[in-house]
Amino acid sequence: MSAGRGSRRSRVRRLARAGAFCCAAAGGVGTGHLLMLLGAAVEARRRPVPRPREDVGLAVVIPAHNEETVIAASVGSVRACDYDRRRRRIIVVADNCDDATSATARAAGAEVWERSDPFHRGKGHALAWAFPRLVEDPAIQAVCVIDADCEVSANYLSSVAARVGAGADAVQVPYLVSNPERSPAAALRWAGFALFNVVRPLGRDRLGLSSGLVGTGMAFSRPLLLRSPWAAFSFAEDREQHMRWVLAGARAVFAPEAEVLSPSPSTDAGVHAQERRWESGRAALAARLTPRLLARALRTRSAAQADAALEPVLPSQSLLLAINAGGLVVSLLAGARGAARWAAASLLAQAVYVIGGLAVSRAPASVWRAFASLPRFLARRMVIVMGAGGGPAGWERTPREPTHMAETPDTVDLLAETDGTADLVTQVAASAEPVPAGNPRRG
Repeated sequence: MSAGRGSRRSRVRRLARAGAFCCAAAGGVGTGHLLMLLGAAVEARRRPVPRPREDVGLAVVIPAHNEETVIAASVGSVRACDYDRRRRRIIVVADNCDDATSATARAAGAEVWERSDPFHRGKGHALAWAFPRLVEDPAIQAVCVIDADCEVSANYLSSVAARVGAGADAVQVPYLVSNPERSPAAALRWAGFALFNVVRPLGRDRLGLSSGLVGTGMAFSRPLLLRSPWAAFSFAEDREQHMRWVLAGARAVFAPEAEVLSPSPSTDAGVHAQERRWESGRAALAARLTPRLLARALRTRSAAQADAALEPVLPSQSLLLAINAGGLVVSLLAGARGAARWAAASLLAQAVYVIGGLAVSRAPASVWRAFASLPRFLARRMVIVMGAGGGPAGWERTPREPTHMAETPDTVDLLAETDGTADLVTQVAASAEPVPAGNPRRG
């Protein structure tokens, strides 16, 4: 009996050590990858940015579903860009709206294209509907996309034009939270956005990989849209389309000198709806497109395709922390000293990445203060991540707040990427810009 008990204990100990080594290895690979991107991002900050241009024909598309409270500020921020007005158009796609979005956007100075299709709702369908109509106009050399609750920096269009004019397929600018001072949760979301939407794409761009797309503050060249139309309709349509384009050989570049801002939802309902949609979309992409991209990367020996394939399966900071910390605890309990040292090194490397990434992004003081509430935030994040497989059953709009705009600086420093919407609620001219004939129905 005692011999059997000892044998079982031995098996348990071996399994525990094997699990400890697996956790330590996974954490080490994840943190090593992040440190590589951080190093490349630091190097990228030292490089000069391209000179801005105003000679590229641009269309800015703002998909909107019942966004009457925020659309005027979004349109106003684009109108305020330092760009030749003769070479840019602003189109609000009022998608299945039943409020005053169309009238408000028109009064703010945008063209309004109304779309009504209750069976095909959501941002992906709205973009797929608008893009073919826009590329019919040869004067439009690129199409920009921002969300209805976002505002852009004054140099957004000129930064996009500089990359498109140099031959870029797609462009992404930093996307950050605009209201980190509102609450510790908003500040920690600023940190998460900075690490994911600034440090990672900046590092990838410096390494010659595709920087990725984050859903807003992005732009696509006319040749790219002609040869590879928009075909992403999942809950993570931006990542899905990026993977499809990388699969086809395209590459997105990063423009760190501009930025797009959006507020973090202050309510638990808003945060949960947004994060559940993102996490469930990422899990679905990993299952559907990662194998195809990996197979193509092996055939073509493309580092960009391999990186894009692995992006959806890379753990978030909260999950990586759980892996590293869990690996350390299990290693110590199992007496696996080698695995424990590896896990401890991974924890230290992750701390270096987080602190270094926030320093590169010039995080505001509110972000550093918010780390006192990090344990509670991470616990909630883990609940969302573990339940990601049960995403929303259909298209789900993030709840908006009546007055969401947070005050933001007039000038934007690239390093202090802000993913929030600036409180630029301005009185916008009521006259819309001239609209060429032959465009789709406007409200």
